[in-house]
Amino acid sequence: MRACRRYAMLSTMALGMAQLTLCWRSKHPGRGRLTAVAALVTTALLVLIVPPPPAGATHGTFQVSNAIYRIPYADGTQITVTGDHHNHGGPNGNRNRIDMVASAPPATVVAAASGTVMAIVDIHGNSNGNGDGLDVNGNSGALLGDGVTMHSDALEHSCQDATEDTNGNGSLDPGEDLDMDGNLDTSVPNTAVIGLCQNYNNYIWIQHPNGEWSKYTHMATGSVTGSPGNLSVGDIVLVGQPLGIEADIGRASGRHLHHEIAVPTNPTDGTPFFGPFVSATIPGGGNDPPGGPPGTGYYAGGFIQGTNLAPLICDIAGNLYADNVTSPGNNTFTANPCTNTAPTAQAGGPYTVAEGSTVQLDGTASSDPENAILAFSWSPGANLDNPSSATPIYSAVDDTVEMIQLTVGDVGGDVTPATALTDTDDTTVTVTNVAPMVTAVGDSIDEGGTATVSATFIDPGMLDTHTASIDWDDTTPPQPVGLAQLAAGVDHVYGDNGPYNVTVTVTDDDGDSGTDTAPVNVGNLDPEVGLEVPGTLSFPGGEYAVVAAGGEVPASAEGTDPGSDDLTFTWSVGEVSTFFNDGLGPDSFPSPLGTFPFAASHDIDAGYAVPGAELLSVTLTDDDGGADSADAGVLVTGTATNTESSGWWKHQYSGAGNPHIGGDTAEGYLEVVNAVSSVFSESSVAVTASDAHGILSPKGSDRRARATAALMLAWLQFASGAVSWDDSVPLAGGSSVEFLDLMFAAEATILDDGASNNALLAIEHDLERVRHAG
Repeated sequence: MRACRRYAMLSTMALGMAQLTLCWRSKHPGRGRLTAVAALVTTALLVLIVPPPPAGATHGTFQVSNAIYRIPYADGTQITVTGDHHNHGGPNGNRNRIDMVASAPPATVVAAASGTVMAIVDIHGNSNGNGDGLDVNGNSGALLGDGVTMHSDALEHSCQDATEDTNGNGSLDPGEDLDMDGNLDTSVPNTAVIGLCQNYNNYIWIQHPNGEWSKYTHMATGSVTGSPGNLSVGDIVLVGQPLGIEADIGRASGRHLHHEIAVPTNPTDGTPFFGPFVSATIPGGGNDPPGGPPGTGYYAGGFIQGTNLAPLICDIAGNLYADNVTSPGNNTFTANPCTNTAPTAQAGGPYTVAEGSTVQLDGTASSDPENAILAFSWSPGANLDNPSSATPIYSAVDDTVEMIQLTVGDVGGDVTPATALTDTDDTTVTVTNVAPMVTAVGDSIDEGGTATVSATFIDPGMLDTHTASIDWDDTTPPQPVGLAQLAAGVDHVYGDNGPYNVTVTVTDDDGDSGTDTAPVNVGNLDPEVGLEVPGTLSFPGGEYAVVAAGGEVPASAEGTDPGSDDLTFTWSVGEVSTFFNDGLGPDSFPSPLGTFPFAASHDIDAGYAVPGAELLSVTLTDDDGGADSADAGVLVTGTATNTESSGWWKHQYSGAGNPHIGGDTAEGYLEVVNAVSSVFSESSVAVTASDAHGILSPKGSDRRARATAALMLAWLQFASGAVSWDDSVPLAGGSSVEFLDLMFAAEATILDDGASNNALLAIEHDLERVRHAG
C-alpha cells in the first residue's frame, strides 16, 4: 500500500500554513506497517523563526511539526509539562522533546495523531507485575557490580537512581556522559543496574501519514502489548486511541511521559534507530533490524536517526507546550480531542492518455490538518482498477473527456469512520484517439490475372467502429471494402505488368486512419501472333505460297496480348505497324485499364521482285519487350513463258560460255528447287551451280541418276515460271497428270531404295513430258 499526504505547517506566531507532501507504504502488507518513502522537505523549509522566548528560554530558533497533534493523554486528564522544546533533550537541534506528567495515576497515554505502530519495547521493569525476568544486561541471575547482589525486575523498575560509574572510581568523571544528553550525570555506586538506564526504556514509535514519527517513552510494562494498548508492530492506531499507561520505566526519576516528534533522516528506512541492538523475542514485534524477521529484537533506547520537531498542539494557546521554567505559571493543561476539520481533496491532473493505454491518477496530494489517515473514493470507477486507492490506474478504452471526482474522508480525526469529514475534488481524463494499425499482405501475378490483397488491423479503442478501402495503384478510384472481406482477401485484376503499391486504409469512427502498403508484382506475358497466307500450297519439300517475280502475296496476322499492352507488328518485308490499346498513343505506367486481353490484326501485300525461296515472317512485340513470331514460305518463280531443253539448263549452270540468265536468277531458281523438293538437297546436294550441273549430267546407265536429272529439269521448268503448279502434263499414250501429282510421285519413286529400274525409267519418261505441260 502506498499513499501520500500534504499537510499544513503552522508557525507559533500567526498559525500561518506552509505545505509539505509525504508518502507512506506498507512494510509488512499483512500488518499494515507504514514507512515513509517520499523525501522530506529540507530542514531549511521547516525552520520557523520565532520571537525571543520568555525569560529562562535559551533555545533560539527551532523547528515545529508539520501536523497538529493533541495532548497524548485520555480526554479530561490534567497534565503538567516539566520539560519543553527549549530545554529538554540534547544540545542545539536535538532538543524539542517534551516531558509531561499526569496529575493522578494511573494515566492512560493515547495517540497524539493517527498512524502506524513502527516499534514497541514493553518488557522492562515490573510495573503492573510484569517484567522480562532478566537483569539489566540481559543475563538471567547475573550478579551486580558489587559481586553480591542479584538483579531483579524490581530494582530495574526505574534506574534513574543508579546511573553507572563507568570506570568504577566512585565518581563521574568528565566525559562520562553516557546518556548523550549533554549533561554530566550524578555518580552513584554501581549497586542497582548494569549499563545505561536509557537502554531499559519501554517505548512505542508511531509513524504518521505525513512522514513524521512520534515516540511515547517510560510506558508501564505490558501496558502497550497488553491492556489497555493491546498493540503490535504494524497496527494502525487512530488519534486518541489508548497506547498504554504512564510509568517510570527506564531512565526516569519518576512517573511521567517522555514525548517527541521526529522526522527520520532516511524516510524510506522502517527502522531508523541507533544504539545497541538486543536480540530477543519481543511481544508485539519489537523494532526489527532492517531485513530481519519481526519480533527478533529491539534497539535499546530507541533513539531515532533524524531531526526532532517541537509538536504543534491543537488545544494549547500558541500551539506549543511550555514548562514552568520557560513560561512560569503556564505549564498545566487538560487533554481533550482536537476539533476535527475536513481534509482537502486533491485529485491531481488533468490527465491525458491515449486510448488502449493506462494512466495513474494521483490523489496523494490530499491532506488533513489533524494528520488523519485518509480514505479515498474515485467516481465513476468503471475504468479504474481500484477506486478506493490513492493512486488508481485508469484504463482508456475509447476517446473521451471524462470527469472524475475524488472524495477524501478523514479516518481517525478524533471521530469514528462513520462520522468522518470529507472533501471532493474534480479532475478530467482526456483519452485521445489512436489510429488503427494496419498490416496488409500483397500478391504476385501475371498481367491479366487476379491479385488478392488482404489486411488485418488492430485498434486500441475497443469501442471504435471502422471502414476500409483499397487503392490499387492503377488509376482506378479507391475501392470500399467490408472488414470481413478485407480479412479474407479482396480480388483485383491487373491489365498491365509492373510493380504496384497497394494501399489499404482503415478509418475509425473518429476519423483517424491507419494505412499499410502491400506490393503487388505483376509479371509480363509474351503476346501471341498467328499468320495466314491465302493460297499456300503443299509441295514435297513443304508448304509455300507461289508468286511470280514482281507480284505480291497477300498476308494477314492476328495478335493477342494477355494484358493491356500496345502491340507492334513487324514484317520481314519491312512493314511495321503499332496498335495502341487506348487507340490514342503509347502506353504509360501505370497503364490505363484499356482492354485486356488486347487483340489486333494487320494485313499486308508482300511484294517480291526476283526469283527465289523467301520466308515471309511477322514479329508481334508488346510495349514491355515480350514478343512472338510466325512465318510462311514464299516461292518466287521466274516469268519465263517457254520451257527449255536439258542442254540449255546444263549450260546455265556449267559456268562456261555466256548463259542466258544471270547468276542471281539461276541461283534463285535453284533456291526454289531446293525448297519444293524433298530430294534436293536432302538426298542430292543441289546448293551450288556446280551441284546442279552435275545432277543434270548423269553418267552411264544409272537409272536413279537419270531419273534424278529429269526431276531437277522438271523443277527448274517450274522455277522459271514456264510451268505452273496447276498445269497438266500430257503423258505418252494420250493420258495426262497434274504437275504437282507427278512431282510427288516422282520424288517418292526416286527416294524409294527398292524402286526397280523399270519404275525409275518410267518416271524419267513422265518427267521429260513436263516440258510440254500447259
